[in-house]
Amino acid sequence: MSRLFQHRQAHAQALEPAPVRRGLIVGMLFVMAVLGFLSQTDRQIPPTIILICSLLGISMLAFFGTAQPDLPLYVMVAYLPFSKILVGDFGGIMVALNLTNILLVIVFINWMTGTSPVNYKTFQQHILHAPVLLMVGWVLLSFLRATFQYGSSWVPYYIGENLGELKRWLDPIIVYFLYFHIVRDRQRWKTIVAILMLGVFIAALMAIREYLTQSEGSSIESSRIGGIAGQPNILGAFFVYYMFLFAAFWLERIKQLKYWSFLVPFLACFRGIMVTFSRGAYLAFAQGVLGLTYFKHKLLFALAVLAVVFAVLNPWVLPEGIRYRMRTTFKPDTELVDPYNAGALEQQLDMSSAVRLTIWRGAMVMIQEHPWFGIGLGRFPYDIKNYLQQERWIDAHNAYIITAAEFGIPALIFLIVILLIVYRLTVIVYRHHPDPFIRTTALGFLGGLSGLFMANMFGSRLNTTEVSGYFWILAALMARAHLWVREGQKTGEIEAYGPAFALKASPRHIRRT
Repeated sequence: MSRLFQHRQAHAQALEPAPVRRGLIVGMLFVMAVLGFLSQTDRQIPPTIILICSLLGISMLAFFGTAQPDLPLYVMVAYLPFSKILVGDFGGIMVALNLTNILLVIVFINWMTGTSPVNYKTFQQHILHAPVLLMVGWVLLSFLRATFQYGSSWVPYYIGENLGELKRWLDPIIVYFLYFHIVRDRQRWKTIVAILMLGVFIAALMAIREYLTQSEGSSIESSRIGGIAGQPNILGAFFVYYMFLFAAFWLERIKQLKYWSFLVPFLACFRGIMVTFSRGAYLAFAQGVLGLTYFKHKLLFALAVLAVVFAVLNPWVLPEGIRYRMRTTFKPDTELVDPYNAGALEQQLDMSSAVRLTIWRGAMVMIQEHPWFGIGLGRFPYDIKNYLQQERWIDAHNAYIITAAEFGIPALIFLIVILLIVYRLTVIVYRHHPDPFIRTTALGFLGGLSGLFMANMFGSRLNTTEVSGYFWILAALMARAHLWVREGQKTGEIEAYGPAFALKASPRHIRRT
């Protein structure tokens, strides 16, 4: 019976009322507002001032983090979207010791020193860990193989060129393991989601402001906004991944007037997608809408399908910017008469779309020649020239293809398995967790995940910390919530969840213990 008592005690702590700490949210909002201002100011700040402010900020974080061990956890959530444009490298003096690395170290120390209020094991198993670790291991093997591929003289060059990119690729995965193991109570869980949503909203406002103040407007390319990602297509994917959190909170409480305010950040994110002029983001947004409505209500999903079909058949209902951008996919005065003829299709597409088809065909040959470990991290833009008879640097424009090309087909399998497991975990949390806030977050994440699958068909949108950091944090939160659901199922307490959070163990579990 002692095991049953431990299950009950841990579950009772997990189900205690856990309101979001509003004072902390206001503080993090101020921090993100300052970061947003610094990232868009035109004034050149002297390196000495940057160094002094950086040292002062780190010192304050370390000092207050002793009394408030959660603080670095929240600061990292607030900082991640700005990690590309505000590197935090002390004015360029210490590049390796940037703010992202410092925060990772501080949060890691908090994890190792057991600052969690609940006495859990330091390491905890979960079904998602295995494919993540397998993918990391396979990528490291691919990296090592590419490092020594051309002999000892190649080693310093390859490491110097790609070690930083490997670290940027690993950072969000490190974040996943840290947040999974540290966030073990619902108050932390909810507070992180609230800060994350504020970060997305501020990023949208920044994109809109940049479009209004800095966009040249002479052409589509000069009008496109890169925002926190520094690249329009990646910024559009960022909004698709996380904007449906706002839509979910509106849909789940649509009868309460105050929750209509969530439409403001949702529409701001939609405007943010528009100013990127990213066709991939437009398509990913449509798929995200379908994913969100599918899980919310089947009738709503049917209406969404009809709306998408109607918009495709009647593009005049779309905003002018989206309509114009989608129309540029095909050359003027051409009709797609033979979609199965690759040569004819390329002749009818605009240069950007046609080149992508050519790149993908060349990448398929590359993958066939290097199926196991690929050609190595960072090599695709250079080696693809051997398959296309072109001399210029070319990106893959597809996350799945570049994963298989640079790391091998097994790495692609691991990536797809990870995404599918995250999707399945989020469905379980949405359908079975008793906390309305957590269920609503899961619904919004399902919409973002649906769009994610589409967004990565047109580019690598999961390999940068500023964009994928929130994805891995949400994956960690869903994995933790999934454990709470399993814990309730083990003790027979899912049926006992309610306003009073009563706990009741099943007779079968009592017999086993």
